Amino acid sequence: MKNILAYAMILFLGILTVSAQSEDDGLDRRELRKEFNESLSEDQKTQLEYQRQLHTEHRKALKATYTEEQLAIVQNDDLSRKGKHKALKPTLSDEQKEMKKSHKEAMKSEKGKFEASLNEEQLKKYAEIKEQKRKRGSKHKTRK
Repeated sequence: MKNILAYAMILFLGILTVSAQSEDDGLDRRELRKEFNESLSEDQKTQLEYQRQLHTEHRKALKATYTEEQLAIVQNDDLSRKGKHKALKPTLSDEQKEMKKSHKEAMKSEKGKFEASLNEEQLKKYAEIKEQKRKRGSKHKTRK
């Protein structure tokens, strides 16, 4: 009986520790993002907002070219975002593929302009945010 109680206590403490760590990671990520955003100049904030708007416009423009079959895939709630992407990719026309390619190049160009405007400290924080995002993405992949 004592062994079961001891194992249960160890298991409980382990779970408590892991959950506390994951909450701290979320706070650290938010805090870092907040600090980074506060360090940006108005011009840099404008550049970021322009990137968001451009991304939205690109998505709308591509969606406007979807066929009935493609719209059905996008509206299928049974598929994850990744599943929709996989199902949609083979149905894209050459024009849609070219549109995606040009959109990707435009976004890469805007991102390059933004990164070029950052000072060393901002670049360091920006790199940390990107790294955390990459790590966070890999956590989600392993959960599934």
